[in-house]
Amino acid sequence: MRTATINATDTYIDELETRILGVRVHAISRALTVAWIDAWLASRQSAQVVTVNPEIVMRARRDPTYGELLEQSRLNVPDGAGIVAAARLRRLSISERVTGVDLVDDLAGLAAVHGYRLLLAGAAPGVADRAAAELQRRHPALIPPTTMVGESGPDGDAEAQAVIHATRPHIVLAAYGAPAQEHWIDRNLRDVTPVVGIGVGGTLDYLAGRIPRAPEPMRRLGLEWTYRLAREPWRWRRMRALPEFARLAILEALGIERPNQ
Repeated sequence: MRTATINATDTYIDELETRILGVRVHAISRALTVAWIDAWLASRQSAQVVTVNPEIVMRARRDPTYGELLEQSRLNVPDGAGIVAAARLRRLSISERVTGVDLVDDLAGLAAVHGYRLLLAGAAPGVADRAAAELQRRHPALIPPTTMVGESGPDGDAEAQAVIHATRPHIVLAAYGAPAQEHWIDRNLRDVTPVVGIGVGGTLDYLAGRIPRAPEPMRRLGLEWTYRLAREPWRWRRMRALPEFARLAILEALGIERPNQ
């Protein structure tokens, strides 16, 4: 049965909404995320999906503009072991990570079945091309994705919109890193229908083989971030937010921290 038999309204999605340190996150599984994306596209709707991790939560807390974008996005999925752990501390119903790598592979499979067109934007030159080739290897019926590097800032919007207008993608995967990729999607897909835009961070690097993914046991234990930090020590600056996130999440679970809603 096609997933688009779901009634593609936001009522059910709203019922899945919760908050981690004041930031909106949905308690949704990977399979249901794919089902909703299919339902929106089949009914010619558009959506922005944000893959929320602890770094994004901390950024949204200190950046009101970014925080407001996460309030307006249609679906915020729990990407990051820290999000799941913080939810468990408060006995919330988030029990599964929806990682960018797994979600993109699932969506490529969905696109291969239903003829959806993909656009892969961002990452270093050549990375999107290699990622597209890997997705086609995994899903031979996939329409060859469009790829572009582009620029994450407004100066690159004219090029982005020209590519989007020419290729009419159904699913746009923007790999500019947070928060640039979410702002890029908001600016360039706002008036496009039907399309689902998702910020995927380093996912294209993984798919292209540029960065190996952590071994499965580390992923199961939520330690993927330690593996990546070991391979890319420069990322420590970005990961400085993790200890503070953990501290605030514990305080929130104890009822001491009360984030602004």
